[in-house]
Amino acid sequence: MRMLAAALSAFLLAGCGNTAKPADSGSVVTAGEEDGTDAAEEADVEEEPGSEESEEADVEEPGAENEPEEADVGQESEESEVPEDETELEPVNWLEEHGIAITSQGDWPVNLYGYDSYVEDYVCDFEAGVNVAISETIEGADEGFKKVTAVYTVDMSNMPEEVTGCRWNTSSFDRYTGTYFRGNAKTKDAVRIGDEYYDIRTEYEQENNWPLSIVTYTVTCPADYDGTVFQFGYTSPEKGEEYDKNDYTARLYTMDELPYYGEGYLRFTLTDE
Repeated sequence: MRMLAAALSAFLLAGCGNTAKPADSGSVVTAGEEDGTDAAEEADVEEEPGSEESEEADVEEPGAENEPEEADVGQESEESEVPEDETELEPVNWLEEHGIAITSQGDWPVNLYGYDSYVEDYVCDFEAGVNVAISETIEGADEGFKKVTAVYTVDMSNMPEEVTGCRWNTSSFDRYTGTYFRGNAKTKDAVRIGDEYYDIRTEYEQENNWPLSIVTYTVTCPADYDGTVFQFGYTSPEKGEEYDKNDYTARLYTMDELPYYGEGYLRFTLTDE
């Protein structure tokens, strides 16, 4: 019970998921939720499978166009002029500014934090496999909105014998601004389309069937919004503590302000772009 309580507490506060390896006498899986305090989501895997996660999204603003100058009336030889050295520039988005690449959907290796009995009992990192598939639908969404869903199938077959549990982080954000979408919660005014700001809501579910864990991460956003980026990767108790220091209801955060940034993370989009 003590172990289950600790896993669920971490899940609610840090948006984590736990999954445990079955013992010789059988297996039990305890599922967690995304961070309830509006934090990134993490996942744990223990000797009795369980889970956790996190998310975020954002929108890009169109750039301005240069209009040609009109010719003066009555001047026969004058034509509309266009500045010679001025060219229309594509707006730079947050992904490009930070040199972040998008990974195509499919099967990928991922490094996870492994522990024994309690999350704090670190044993080693190990390589697991994750399959990612993303889809979208307007079913179940309010008019003018849609649901974009990433399904992660985490394969923990390679978990070392001395490891009884592991953790991962799932989150989402906006490709144009880097704005982080709070886990299992609503992020107010998270994206801008034209002159309007819109809320983004995320939902996290996890189903465990050792050695697999199925994580379903859904972002509800405007129907004409294309900026959702899903992220999956490494976490640890230290990263969770650092994440919890922020008040995610006070203001919007960008991904580079969170501990779940840099190497060790895979980013995916609906179009693989």
